[in-house]
Amino acid sequence: MLQAPLGPDTVVATVAGQSLTISDIHKLLEGSSPQAAQSFQANPQGTIQQIFLMRYLAGEGEKLKLADSSPYKEQLEFMRASVLASLMLNHERDGFPVSGDDIQKFYDRNLSRWQQAKIKIIFLGFKAGTAAAKGKIDDDALKNAAQNAFNAAHSPNERSEEEANKLATDLVKQLRGGADFVKLVEQYSDDSSSKGSAGDFGAPITPTGAYAEDFKKPILAMKAGEISDPIKQANGFYIVRVEDKSAQSLNDVRESIIQEIRKNHLDELVKELTTKFQPAIQRPDFFLQPGKYLTPAAPTPPAKP
Repeated sequence: MLQAPLGPDTVVATVAGQSLTISDIHKLLEGSSPQAAQSFQANPQGTIQQIFLMRYLAGEGEKLKLADSSPYKEQLEFMRASVLASLMLNHERDGFPVSGDDIQKFYDRNLSRWQQAKIKIIFLGFKAGTAAAKGKIDDDALKNAAQNAFNAAHSPNERSEEEANKLATDLVKQLRGGADFVKLVEQYSDDSSSKGSAGDFGAPITPTGAYAEDFKKPILAMKAGEISDPIKQANGFYIVRVEDKSAQSLNDVRESIIQEIRKNHLDELVKELTTKFQPAIQRPDFFLQPGKYLTPAAPTPPAKP
């Protein structure tokens, strides 16, 4: 038998005789901690059970006015203040007004951060050799060494780092002398994805891209048409030609600029407030051993009759 489709008002569970709709559960999780919402994804039934149990026990505690006595009253007030303080910081950050003029000035001032380079590459892979163990060399080690030497002579992916560097240096010399980059890609490059597209690397290189800094930095310092020196990475050398240098448009980075301006505002506010509320020490002897003075004093015994 087909069941009716689920909707916000669909009752999906009952707890202690109380019906729960999807909308009820949504509100229940909204009023709980982020940890509870995360726990719900893994164990929805158990999470609902824990929330109802907590609320029941809290209600019983309210009846007995347990929250009205020290130190629990002060602890609850501190927890409430902590939540409100966090909300206030979020409000300061998210509600800080950022004008179009602010965005434009930030963009112009940090234009180098938005630059991008479209490139072609030749990749020359190498495989690091394994050092022979000190001492006696057995027959298996000799056989392995011979096999590795044979492989290195027949596969570009088995060339040594030194061989790859030497070849890369030679290709850079040829390219700077006018050799056809695409032809050398077809002849030498070990990167199959870019080789199939005449060396095109794909996504432009940007300062915030996921690639290693020692890969991005020299490329972003180049001009259009320039050929890089060999750029060593973990498994090979890259030879790069910059096809085009430009900057990401303001629209592409607008949202990230807004978020950074707001974050900078919040950082300045927090810095100002932490300075304002830095305690000025009047009695260093207390702060050297605070535990000594904060230990509750023993109760005074009643006077003898």
